[in-house]
Amino acid sequence: MTRKHIGRILDSVAENHAFPKVEIIERAGYASQSTYYKHIIQQNLSFRILYKYARAMNYNFSRELPEFVKWMQKNNVPALGTMNKEFDELVQELNKWKEKYYSLLEKYNTLLEESKK
Repeated sequence: MTRKHIGRILDSVAENHAFPKVEIIERAGYASQSTYYKHIIQQNLSFRILYKYARAMNYNFSRELPEFVKWMQKNNVPALGTMNKEFDELVQELNKWKEKYYSLLEKYNTLLEESKK
């Protein structure tokens, strides 16, 4: 069985990503491009480092590396894609409370106007 070259997989995904590599590197928290090039030559690049790039690109490497999902579960890190779902749920809840606030504010203003008459 041939081992997968994790660095090459990372480079392939980054090459075809919508963000330029420089932006991906910055989003992953690395200060220089040389760090990225050191990473992509590593066949056994750690999943901890790969996860930083995955978050930067919002990309789940589970298709290329099925063991990556097991690593994420074992290390209790959020699976990619679920973060957006949680964020969307929070935004919906925020909007619900905002609408309720506006509704109560309108009722209050109406009562104030009526009490002035």
